[in-house]
Formats: sequence, C-alpha cells, structure tokens
Amino acid sequence: MTLLKTRTSILVVERNSLLRKGLHALFSAESDLVVHATVSDVTEALEVLSEHRIDVVLYGASESLAAAEHALVRLLDRGSPCRVVVLSKHERPGEVEMYLSSGVSAYLPEDVTSDCLVSVVRGLAVNRDRVYIMASRSGLGLATGQRGAQLSSREREIMGLVANGLSNSAIALRLSIAPGTVKRHLRNVFVKLNAVSRIDAVNKARAAALLVPLC
Repeated sequence: MTLLKTRTSILVVERNSLLRKGLHALFSAESDLVVHATVSDVTEALEVLSEHRIDVVLYGASESLAAAEHALVRLLDRGSPCRVVVLSKHERPGEVEMYLSSGVSAYLPEDVTSDCLVSVVRGLAVNRDRVYIMASRSGLGLATGQRGAQLSSREREIMGLVANGLSNSAIALRLSIAPGTVKRHLRNVFVKLNAVSRIDAVNKARAAALLVPLC
C-alpha cells in the first residue's frame, strides 16, 4: 500500500494583491506545498482558520508596529497550531523583538529570495519548534540588547494577572485565549527577565514597572 504524503497547507495574508498572487504562484509550483487561501487582512484569515487546518500563515507586515502586534495577537491567541511567518517591509527599531515575543516562528524581509522562503516554510513543517530570523546586524542587536528586557503589551497584561495570583487556566479564561498561549507568553517573559520562577518574574517585572494593574 502506498502512503500519500500530506502537503503543507499555507494561508497568505497580504494587503498587496500583486504580492498575494506572486506568493500563491511561488508555493503552488511546489508539489509538497499547497496554498489553501490568500486573503488581505486578519479578519478574513481568522475566518479561514476557523474552518480549515492551516500549517503555516504568511503574514505581510506593512502597518505600524502597534497594529501589527494587535493583528498577531488575534492570529496567535486563538490557539491554532499554525506557525506564522512574518514578511516585513521595513526593519524598524524594536520590530524583531516584538514579532518574536508575539510568538511568530519566522521573521524575514519582504525581499527574501524565493528559495529561502520556501525552505523556511518546509523547515517549520518538519520542526514546529524552530525559529527563523533574517535581519540586519542592527536589527538583531536591538533584539538581543537593551530592548530584550522589555515586555510586549500582552506579556505585561499576563504578568499583571500572575502578580494577582491567577493560574494559567484562569488567565486564559479571563483573556479568552488558550492556556498554551499563556504558557508561551510566560516562557518568553522568563527569558526576557532572566527569571527562574513565577515569583521571580513578578518581582522583576514589578521592579521595572512592567506590570499592568487589574481593572
């Protein structure tokens, strides 16, 4: 009996119609990859994700960092097992760190070669825990330097709830996100603050005035 190899399912989220068509053509030419849909915004992407299994989301980031962070929260906090690849149009201060802390699996410039992009998507299909970064030296410096101790707005919100004694499950219920998403955010916080426990993380976040108080 011959076993059929499952193809990696891709969702393209890109405002520019020309780029959407180009990405669709690029991946459709690969026998092991399939573009399930191409959409122009996150709202449309969420409709696709609610009905279909998607392995990799390609997200064209052209908006402000705050808007991009909000969009990624909507994509990643729904508990979907898909991996997100950001194609950035502009490398701005704090951008690499923000995207990685949001939970994306790859950060690449928009002008990345087609071979590299296809290779990254294939790599994520094989190893879901792997992270890919392609940035300038200055961009990587911002990600690993002083900005590394800063928390995203979602991480600060979660730490505020941790500081008030809520469990991961309670936090997930309060924020309408998956418990696994809470765990992922806390793991990022531990790394950024060099914390060894929840109490240690809370103390360090409080000392740095990074906690968001409960309403």
